[in-house]
Amino acid sequence: MKRILLLASVVLPWYASSCSELYARERAHEPVAPVEQPAAARKARNVVLMIGDGMGAEHVWAAWLSNKGALNITNLPVTGFSITTCASHAITDSAAGGTAIACGCKAIKGQLGLDAAGTPNDSLAVQMRRAGKSTGIVVTKTVTDATPAAFYAHNTSRYNTAAIAEALVGAGFDVVAGGGAGDFTAEQKEKLQKSTRLFELAAEKHCPPASERGDWLPERVKMALDVLEQDADGFFLMVEGSRIDESAHANDFPETVRETLDFDRAVGVVLKWMKKHPDTLLVVTADHQTGGLSLLGGNKEKGEVQGKFSTFHHSGVAVPVYAAGPGAECFTGVQENTALAPKIRAAAGIKP
Repeated sequence: MKRILLLASVVLPWYASSCSELYARERAHEPVAPVEQPAAARKARNVVLMIGDGMGAEHVWAAWLSNKGALNITNLPVTGFSITTCASHAITDSAAGGTAIACGCKAIKGQLGLDAAGTPNDSLAVQMRRAGKSTGIVVTKTVTDATPAAFYAHNTSRYNTAAIAEALVGAGFDVVAGGGAGDFTAEQKEKLQKSTRLFELAAEKHCPPASERGDWLPERVKMALDVLEQDADGFFLMVEGSRIDESAHANDFPETVRETLDFDRAVGVVLKWMKKHPDTLLVVTADHQTGGLSLLGGNKEKGEVQGKFSTFHHSGVAVPVYAAGPGAECFTGVQENTALAPKIRAAAGIKP
């Protein structure tokens, strides 16, 4: 027995390190300090909800190590956890996870904007628009993908792309930016061009990966904020770092870290903008964790991190929640993902 334990103590660490990948970043980006947390009584005129698709705590800390021990995300003053189970499975997908965040109801895996009984539920975007606020979505996959679609579509299948695209045309967003040009007809694109103040479909399918798209996401977030701030009644903006999930599904550790870092730079754009707009609530979270990522080593002084995936699929762990601005104090602790929407509504002072 002692020989077996001795062998395991030698072989298992070797196996873990041999199957892991090392990512080293030469130049770190400088995080933005958040604004001073306001009194709880202040209402949020603006809401920015940022979702890192598949971004577990492990993804965040991999990025933290590679950025030499500093991130915009980890600078946010309020932290919590979100339970990601859906109505039909212990391990959710982006459709049910996105619906829970957008609509505040548990959903069946693969379904959009419907509760477990199949009843359509209005999303935060719909409710904010009803209250007179402008709305927008900025994503790095297709704008018809599961997470953004949960904010405007009601469908029994996340793969009914034609119906989802038509739902977006009629959704009334002021800002639509992402990939997915191939999902829309010429007539639909013309309607969206006329009905929005900022409209960009940057690729036929998904936007390029972080290693190829440069500053596209941070720049589009800044453009969206500049457009939406013109509304005196405020706005709701959903931003998704969509390709964190795709890179983790592929078990591509370096690209997963790069995607998370790119998402963090977009968070920094919002934090910097909040300096002049302190009546803004920022919530950063994820719909689920992808890849079963483990961190096996690293050096924050060198910007190095070593990681290993345990699955090509999602995992069932709770994901982090970060918040700043009016109402942020409500997002601490362990909460169901369905609790996020009513807390955001309460912070903004709007009714369902």
